Amino acid sequence: MAAAAVFALSMSTFIAGVVLTFNGPARAATLGTLTLSQTSGSVIDKPMFLRATTPAPCPKGYGENANLRIGPAGGPYTNLAVALGGGGWDLEPFTIDPNRSFETAAGRVPEDKSKWWVIVDCYSLTEGRHADEFRAPVQVCGSTWTTEATCPAAATTTTTLTVTPEGTAYAGAPVTLTATVTPAAAGTVLFRRTTGTETADVGSAPVTGGQAVLTTSELPAPAGAEAEKAHKLTATFQPADPAAFLTSTSAPADLTVVPAGSVTVTLKTDKTSPQPPGTELALTAEVKPRVEGEQAATGSVSFVRLPAGGSSGEQAIGSAELAAGAAALTVADLPGGAYDLKAVFTPATGSGWLAAESARTRFVIGTPKETTTTLAVAPAGPKPQGTELTLTATVTPADATGSVQFMDGGTALGGAQLVAGGAASLKTTQLAAGSHPLKAVFTPQNEVNHSGSTSQEVTYQVTAPGQVDGLEVTDADGNKLGVNPTLSPGQKVTVVARGFAGNETVAITLNDGEPTSVTAADGTARYELTVPADAPDGAARLILAGAAHRVVFDFTVVGNDDGDGDGDGEGDGDGDGDGNGDGGDGGTGGGQLPRTGLPLIGIGLTGMALVGVGSGAVLSTRRRRPESAPVVWPDDENPTD
Repeated sequence: MAAAAVFALSMSTFIAGVVLTFNGPARAATLGTLTLSQTSGSVIDKPMFLRATTPAPCPKGYGENANLRIGPAGGPYTNLAVALGGGGWDLEPFTIDPNRSFETAAGRVPEDKSKWWVIVDCYSLTEGRHADEFRAPVQVCGSTWTTEATCPAAATTTTTLTVTPEGTAYAGAPVTLTATVTPAAAGTVLFRRTTGTETADVGSAPVTGGQAVLTTSELPAPAGAEAEKAHKLTATFQPADPAAFLTSTSAPADLTVVPAGSVTVTLKTDKTSPQPPGTELALTAEVKPRVEGEQAATGSVSFVRLPAGGSSGEQAIGSAELAAGAAALTVADLPGGAYDLKAVFTPATGSGWLAAESARTRFVIGTPKETTTTLAVAPAGPKPQGTELTLTATVTPADATGSVQFMDGGTALGGAQLVAGGAASLKTTQLAAGSHPLKAVFTPQNEVNHSGSTSQEVTYQVTAPGQVDGLEVTDADGNKLGVNPTLSPGQKVTVVARGFAGNETVAITLNDGEPTSVTAADGTARYELTVPADAPDGAARLILAGAAHRVVFDFTVVGNDDGDGDGDGEGDGDGDGDGNGDGGDGGTGGGQLPRTGLPLIGIGLTGMALVGVGSGAVLSTRRRRPESAPVVWPDDENPTD
């Protein structure tokens, strides 16, 4: 009877454990279908589409963050947008605007006929990512994508865009966008603009005879201190019959909007600097509207001079009226010295033009001594990225005073270096891998005494860093950790990040905390990270940032569930039957049970073992919870195509 009871109890517990063990989390399911702002597009359109809208809020308790991503059906997924934060995404349906193209987010050209999912996943502050997601399946069809289940047997189209006026338009003036679709298929063209980081619709127009035309006067104009507003315009053809024709997008066309009445002023001299005193010098100022095809500006031009490099001491040279967009003045009495010359345009009253002035033109009246500048680079190349290079400029004659600006092509390296004893030098570790055309430009302190000069270019080769760029993280035992590892509060790991300039300072920030820093020895930064003891469960991010390179380490914090649960027991294990004696000498132990009890003991032990299995399964199931998945932020470069 007792044996039957024990057996029944153990079996029921075992079955319960088995049932609970196999009752684990199901595969991710859909929370509903996302609504995309369009049903098709090009894989290189940036953004891929304008917006994605969820049919419902995130599940209750999972509204801390939401992220828009894309990946092959079933994953893995990468970002299409910056993650939404701040909470509240479990209160009502919401919209996310992508900022990347399909191709950029995928990290490759997506394969023809491949199936992908656009998803929105939801995150809890404590539980991590919800197991299910909002979803919109898409299909790749050549260089396009569609929300249709299969690719249409459709003809390829091309779309080109022309903008009138070309290049520049006045604020508030009409701009005509003309899209030409080949072949001349029926459909609609959606015109878009990208202004800075903002992408928005300009409008749409039907295709008639292979063209769609839209005229607008509402392109954003410069505001405040802005001198101009730059736009990139595109045209996307959306066929009336997607089964017959594929969508296509034009190359971007650049258009700059400037204030109405803006002009450019250009000052020219008929002779090169320097010139001896008494030389007759002809000054000409050209005043042109910023928009081609506008009528010539009217007004006058004043020619003035300032001490070279000065901001005050402006003196008038003379003035002249504009004729056919130009004004001219001849002078022969400029005193000796180094000057900045400029032309100042004053518009005629009521003309609608805006005042403007030319850039400064440096001109020397005098006979300065010529100088020569030579450049040497040490150590001799090629050298790996991060190597400290010394650039030395030698200026002759040695009594020439001034400064040297070292250049890498058109990029200045550091600031201007003073010439001392006929030489100036600069040390740098900032040259990236590749070929660098280096030169030194000497600017005299007194241009009347000495002329400026530029060295011949020295081509220097910088090779890849001695160690491969990247990230390596190891735990306290030296084990390498994978992508997005799970760490515990108080856990210590070693983070090694490569690819920095040699010996530069690398700023290190954990989440939004106070930054610290380390020195990147030979381009490699090493940091000992201890996860804060009070770190909350969920996504965490460590950023190591140099001047031109940064490495990101994402990980998930999961707290230690110290309920013991190790099943090790604390009994004395001497098998004496009393739990504390040795049962050995003098009959102090508990003695032997009758032989008739042996089968019962066997049954009891078996039952206890089965109870342990069942209970372990119960505890395992109760204690198992979905790992908190980190919020995945977009790659910062991104985000550009």
